[in-house]
Amino acid sequence: AVVSTQSTGAQVSAFYGAPGCIDLKKEFPQFKIPRKPTTETDGVCPLTKTCCKLEVEMGVQDKVMDGLRGVVGQEVNTARNTLNTVKTMTAGTMTKMMDELVPEDIKSSIDIPKIGEAVWSYVMNDITAYNLTIEVAVIGSRLLFTDKAGQDLIDMTECIIRELGLHATDAFVAIASIVENELEAPKTFGDGFAVAEKILNSIKNFEAPDDCTYGQLLGCPRCGIRMPAVCSDSCTASANNCLSNVYQQSNLWRQWVESLVQLVDAMVLMKDIKVDPNDIVTPDLIEDVTHDILSSMGDVNFRQCRGVSKRSVATYDPEIFRSKRQMSEGALLGNLLTGFFDSYTLNTNACRGSSSKANCWTGGELSQSIQSNRATKSYTHDLEIEAADALNQYVQKVDDVVSKIHAKVRQQRSMVFYPEGYNSYSRSISLTYNLTLHLLALLLTAMIYTV
Repeated sequence: AVVSTQSTGAQVSAFYGAPGCIDLKKEFPQFKIPRKPTTETDGVCPLTKTCCKLEVEMGVQDKVMDGLRGVVGQEVNTARNTLNTVKTMTAGTMTKMMDELVPEDIKSSIDIPKIGEAVWSYVMNDITAYNLTIEVAVIGSRLLFTDKAGQDLIDMTECIIRELGLHATDAFVAIASIVENELEAPKTFGDGFAVAEKILNSIKNFEAPDDCTYGQLLGCPRCGIRMPAVCSDSCTASANNCLSNVYQQSNLWRQWVESLVQLVDAMVLMKDIKVDPNDIVTPDLIEDVTHDILSSMGDVNFRQCRGVSKRSVATYDPEIFRSKRQMSEGALLGNLLTGFFDSYTLNTNACRGSSSKANCWTGGELSQSIQSNRATKSYTHDLEIEAADALNQYVQKVDDVVSKIHAKVRQQRSMVFYPEGYNSYSRSISLTYNLTLHLLALLLTAMIYTV
């Protein structure tokens, strides 16, 4: 919050002292502050009488600058909250997409929210494609059992699958590579949030330029008792200059939003891309995966999986997922994210304590004193450089992914005959389901061979 100024004509009591001085003594007890204004000072504020020596002036000004940083910090927090809303919307969409992909006849046997949760964890880089492959296999293993199957048998099967994940690494790596390829666009979308966080962190830790007058402009009036409020125009101009680094870095934010919107618009096109699973799950792949699983069965600790207690898994409420909104398309997503770090908004919030009255203080007397007395600070660009580098890499990645999607769409539209296949995101008979069944069939075969 902006530090309030003393009103014009404040009275000084000969016994109690000046209210402004008394307030400063309470706020800065570590400094020796007179009870009444005096002409004896080594400060730089252009005051006839003042409560502050230079060290007190600097303390006041630092506190004022903390208020300015708080304005930027609040904007950063609002941006982060909006990003969390986008994540929530997208996570809900991920679960809804899984619900549309899974055929009706097996929905009751599949923990759809759990699959959506696992895919979203991969998208957000919480788990690897290898881990996702194992989780989908574990969740999908319920297809191997009827409703009458005992929980002990189900838990034992899931334990065996996780054990195979530790030993049949070639098999799971082969399938994980398919996962990485097919989920490249959603994964790139998820990676964008880490880039956004770097940008927000850089903006929050901005450095003011050496000629920033905001601290003096709003701090000096606190040291005198007959200073009018700061003029709005002067405050806005000062805030605009002091936040110049923020406005420069806001360009990084806008570039990130534009790149994300471009990616989302391209992902919408993926709904109509047909995929033939036979082009992905080839006979050679099935043979290699089968061979690796069978070769690894001797390393599986079956004893550990017998009588295993119910596995520990993260709890979730399916109703929460069902109530989440669908992910917005590019235009709506852009509208959600482009309004941040606007100069008018930040400057206005930084100058709420200023005045538009005729007798307001312009702060013009500060210019020379600042140039001669304010210590120059060296600004480290590390955070800004890191954010800019991360953004450049992300923009290149998005361009690459979008180009691949557009190429597939062009190829699709150029075909005169559309063979019976699978839509990667819109048909219930899906690529994800097909891969899962292939993996489950292999696991089932392996288990039969060991009986």
